[in-house]
Amino acid sequence: MSARSVAVVGDGAFGVRHLAAYRSLGVPVRALVEPDATTRQRVAAAHRVPHTYASVAELLAAGRPDAASVCVPGPAHRTVAVELLDAGVPVLVEKPLAATVTDAAAIVAAAERTGVLCQPGHILRHSAPHRALYEAVRAGRLGEVLAVSSRRDRPRTLSRLFPREHPALLTAVHDIDLALWYAGAPVVEVRAVTRTRPGPASPVLVWAELRHANDVVSSIRNSYLLPEHATNHTSDLVEVYGTDGVAHVDLGHPTLLVQGEPTEAPDWLLSPADGGGALAAELRHFLGRLDGTEPVAVVPLADGLHVVRVAEAVVDSATAGGAVRRIPPSPPHVTGASADVST
Repeated sequence: MSARSVAVVGDGAFGVRHLAAYRSLGVPVRALVEPDATTRQRVAAAHRVPHTYASVAELLAAGRPDAASVCVPGPAHRTVAVELLDAGVPVLVEKPLAATVTDAAAIVAAAERTGVLCQPGHILRHSAPHRALYEAVRAGRLGEVLAVSSRRDRPRTLSRLFPREHPALLTAVHDIDLALWYAGAPVVEVRAVTRTRPGPASPVLVWAELRHANDVVSSIRNSYLLPEHATNHTSDLVEVYGTDGVAHVDLGHPTLLVQGEPTEAPDWLLSPADGGGALAAELRHFLGRLDGTEPVAVVPLADGLHVVRVAEAVVDSATAGGAVRRIPPSPPHVTGASADVST
């Protein structure tokens, strides 16, 4: 982990988690980029970040960092990532790679044009139990994979916090990525439906069926239907069905549950407050890609683009009342689980 100057762009909830995760790795963040001055100074002081900037342009004018985490809202990913890549700064772009296929393709094009590392931030590929399941699948312990099923339930709070973001591009991207990873082949066909409830403008339930190029089928269910003040723990399940067995990762039961006022279930697995967990593993891998100690990408850039393509097809299918949407093969240079763009 040789990066000496790391920047975090965006100081929302996940930007703050990146700050904590870098610190847990002993990698100091030298710069924080955030337009809002009050928030920027408060977060920088809390995490001992010495330099702050209102924009990426200001950051680059002061000196190019060795690496950067892009933690701004999805619609801004293209602008920020391309600006950094064009300046020669390797980036980890939080999921999804972008909010549209057009924007995601533009990021891929920038990485190809510059030859600079761009890593999609799909954290679950760095989660210990999800990785163990992946390794069991790839070792053939379940035989030939037949199907992947996943469920992700969240409180109604998400409809209020993200009123204009479709669940397919906010939470279901995790499940699309896991389906792609465990199936070992791109998605070629999508059928999806959504349901709403009074109040929220965006759907609160997404139900999608995917077919992969190797005929594995995947089922994805996401909901924002838990009570507003439900215990804030991860209520997720992913199952893999094979010809010789079935395996699953179930995060429906918190490791720690404090039943007081208020009831709490802290995250000890993915991005805990102390900066460890899967997020730290993801950042360690990102920095290892820079110094050559991690020669193989856990999340190839091609997969980041494909996930956005599938998520957009889910939205399109649901809007059309469940009509089948077929996804054409990607160009050869961005297809397959081993494709990557990096220096």
